[in-house]
Amino acid sequence: MKISYCAFCGAKLESGSRRCSACGADMMPFFAAAEASSFAEELRKAMSELIDVNAKALEELGKQMERRRGVFFSVEMRSGKPPIIRTGEPEDLERIIDEMPLPEFVKRMFSSGDAHVEFREAEVKREARDGGEVIEVKMPGVEDEDSVEVARRQNVLEVAGKAGKVVYFAQVPIDENETVVGSSLSSGRLTIELRRG
Repeated sequence: MKISYCAFCGAKLESGSRRCSACGADMMPFFAAAEASSFAEELRKAMSELIDVNAKALEELGKQMERRRGVFFSVEMRSGKPPIIRTGEPEDLERIIDEMPLPEFVKRMFSSGDAHVEFREAEVKREARDGGEVIEVKMPGVEDEDSVEVARRQNVLEVAGKAGKVVYFAQVPIDENETVVGSSLSSGRLTIELRRG
């Protein structure tokens, strides 16, 4: 999906611009949503082709797995690099999880053998402010700041929060010149303040 006009004031966007030159609105969430939708469709097609081409081998592997007590399979996607594919015995899983870029409370849940974890995408709202932006991440039931983790990975804030057996995740695109200057949690809503500069 091509985004040519500002969603806030309707001005035509300059080619490649992620911020409206007329009103200053941040257009990154719209570009990120379009890119995520496109990526999800490409991933679905690739996985479907992979399964179709390897149907016989996968069927044989399925029969072999019925006789085992379990195996794990994980794919770690890396920007600009081939994915890392890991497989192994259940006892190897703890080591693999420890190496993954997951919040510490999620790693603890897995290493304690807690298999009944539900992952949900958190609802994110953004609001431009003078010299910055406020991001609100809705995570119902998350009431303790020790149950929240925010990590910056390049131009993305990764937000995670735990409420009982539910873990909320959100990836929020941000500009490279934006810095987190504060955050607060209240009634299951995490507010993150960003400043440009």
